[in-house]
Formats: sequence, structure tokens, C-alpha cells
Amino acid sequence: MSPASKPKRLSQFWHPIASIEEISEQPQRFTLLDQNLVAFRTDAGISVFKDLCIHRGAALSLGEVRNGCIVCPYHGWEYDATGACVKIPAQPDKPIPAAARAIPYRVAEKYGVVWVALEEPIQDIPHIPLDLDTDPDYTSELFSILDWNTSAGRSTENSMDVSHFPFVHPNLLGDPDHPEQEPYDLHAEDWGQWFVVPNAFWRSVDQTQNAIITYTYTHVYPFTMHLHVTTEGSDDIISVMVIASPTEAKRTRVFRIVFRNFVETNPNFVSDYLHILEQDRVVVESIRPEEIPASLKEELHIKVPDLSSIAFRRWLENVDTQGLAEI
Repeated sequence: MSPASKPKRLSQFWHPIASIEEISEQPQRFTLLDQNLVAFRTDAGISVFKDLCIHRGAALSLGEVRNGCIVCPYHGWEYDATGACVKIPAQPDKPIPAAARAIPYRVAEKYGVVWVALEEPIQDIPHIPLDLDTDPDYTSELFSILDWNTSAGRSTENSMDVSHFPFVHPNLLGDPDHPEQEPYDLHAEDWGQWFVVPNAFWRSVDQTQNAIITYTYTHVYPFTMHLHVTTEGSDDIISVMVIASPTEAKRTRVFRIVFRNFVETNPNFVSDYLHILEQDRVVVESIRPEEIPASLKEELHIKVPDLSSIAFRRWLENVDTQGLAEI
């Protein structure tokens, strides 16, 4: 197989592991693509390593941060923020071997979230459509981090699926008496795809009945969805960024960030949204297999409602999602 045709790997993309506020000087274990990671904060910023000491494989997340270094709980080896071992207590006067290093990963902070790439990334951290993150008319809030017992692919498909609204969210996001899905145009980009779906929906969460709600879906591959929502006759715009982080093959940590150009007056916004997400979770966690099949032929597809999902699955056919523990 030539380098040009070699499948992409999920480890070559940025994925979130936590909110920025979750990371402190106390080392914590996180999991990404079946890899155990340790994250901690020093004066140099946030560091993320593979969660093992190179000496005897102890979990660094059981240690502590001291003087800007993470200290192994087993033999006290100290690693600085770059992963270099700077102290071996058992032989303090001996040179430290060059191979005495923790395994560091690329880490970045953006949108209030800590992002990690296990390999050299081949794509930037997912962008925000319309540059809402830098638009002074918009505020943002990381309002939900949920762990679902499903794959990141299944979770992402749920976020782009409009035709389930009348059945999973009846009288909330869709009218069960009118489940018809109108055709839409799918636009392919180097980084993913986007499409616009206008529909007349019953919106009991904001007491709007039969309003024309237009959803602009932007899918940044592999697992980031943006839902940009406008309502006919209103200048209020809400946009939700949904990032499904593949912690394990069948377990996903889903981050949701909301952008608004208005002051939210509904005190129940978060609880209403979480209620809808719980309806989704029950159904999505029931799907078998938990992972999206490797071939389009393994499940049935309907052209109009499944158009974006079909494109996503075709892209996934060129992505190596196996052998993640070998990274």
C-alpha cells in the first residue's frame, strides 16, 4: 500500500479529554482511543502523558506533582512537563539515561476544552462555523460532558440525524403526525460536510408551535458536529458544538458547547436539553453493534434521511479504527 493510499488513523486527529477546569496539579487518568493517559497542570501549562512510568510501568496518575514535575508513586522518578526524567532517587549522583522519559502527547486548550492528539495531527482542531467563537455578539458555554456506552461514530450519527426527531423526541423537536423528511443538498468539504434542513417542528421546550426551524449541520470529520439553529421571525440564533471523543471502542465522552447571540432567559435550558439527550442516550446505547459497520452493505440506508450518514460512512471506510491499543 502506497503512503498516499494508506488509511488515516483516528490517532492522527485532535480529540477532547476534559474541560480545562477539570485539570489541576493533582494527576488524573483519562482514556482516549483505549489508551490510558495522565493529565496534570504545572506552571508550564497542561501536560498529557501515557499513564505509565518508563521504569516499571506504574501508573503516573497515582503519583503527585511536585516542583513542576510528576512523581512516580512506585520509585519516585520525577518527570518534567516535557516528559524528561530529571530525578532518580535511588541513584541521585548517577547520570540519567537518555531513554528515561515519559511518553508525552500533543495537547492544546481551545473552546474551554483540553484537546489531545496521540500522533502528529493531520487536521487542525475542529473550527467553529461563521467564526462564532471570535464574534463579540456571541457568548459561549461548555454546558454538558456526558459518557455514553456507544462508539463515537454512532454518537456522531445521532447528532446529524433529523428524521428521528418525531419518534425519539415527539412533541419536543418533531411532530409524530408529520415525520416526512424533505430532501436536502449535501456539500462536501476537505474537512467534512455540511447541509441545511428546514422543517416545521413542534417546539414545546420553548413554547413555539409549528415554527420554521432551520438547522444548518456542519460535520467536521471525524466526530464533531455543529448544529446552527435559526427560527423564522426571530433574530435569536443558537449554535451547539457537539464533540464525540472516542475514549474506547464502545464508550464515548461527548462534549457540548453552546454559542448564543442573546441572553438565555429560560432557567431550564440545560435541564431541558439534558432531558432530550437522555432520550437519545437510551436509544443510541441500544444499537448493536455499538461500532459503525466497516462496510455500507452491512446496514440498510434510505437515500434522503441517511444522505449525510452515508457520506460519513464512506469516509470512515478509509480510516483505520482498529488496533488502537498498539499506538
